[in-house]
Amino acid sequence: MTDRPEPQERVPADDADRSETPPSVGGRVNAIIEAAEAAAGEIERDARRRENEVLEAAEAKAAARIEQLTREARVLRDEADTYARDMREAADSYGTQHRRSAEAEARRLLTDAEERAQKMLEDAQGEAERIHRDVGERHERLRREARMLEDRRQRVVESMRDLAAQLQDALAEPLESRPAADESLVEVLDVDRRR
Repeated sequence: MTDRPEPQERVPADDADRSETPPSVGGRVNAIIEAAEAAAGEIERDARRRENEVLEAAEAKAAARIEQLTREARVLRDEADTYARDMREAADSYGTQHRRSAEAEARRLLTDAEERAQKMLEDAQGEAERIHRDVGERHERLRREARMLEDRRQRVVESMRDLAAQLQDALAEPLESRPAADESLVEVLDVDRRR
């Protein structure tokens, strides 16, 4: 300690015997300080020993607890593995059963769809044949109508040619042979009657 007074020189024993003076205050203080230092050293040794004992006990307790927790974790892991295996087996079983029912449903739906498709195909073919017949009949009817219209057009063209010839003949007549003002247009155009 820094506040401690300097130790006084010890008086040799034969000098102490010679001077029978009582110890000084400084000597007593030194003795108290030395005793306190010795007690502090003893307390420190006790504290270190107790610290070592506590640390050893804590380490032993921690090792035991680690071992216990490791065992518990191993048991829990084994239980979890068993549970996971059981769950996988249950899931596989459920998946297999669900897949089988889904496959059966898919087969049923496929069969229904094929039957509906076949019926629709047959209906469509029947409708196509009906439309083909209707188109053929309509085509034949239109061809007959076109022939009739062509015949009628031909007759009209011939009538128009006759009319044009009659008009040309009527216009080509000399002025003296023109009809009188009281003749009708029909009579004037009737070339056959005038010949």
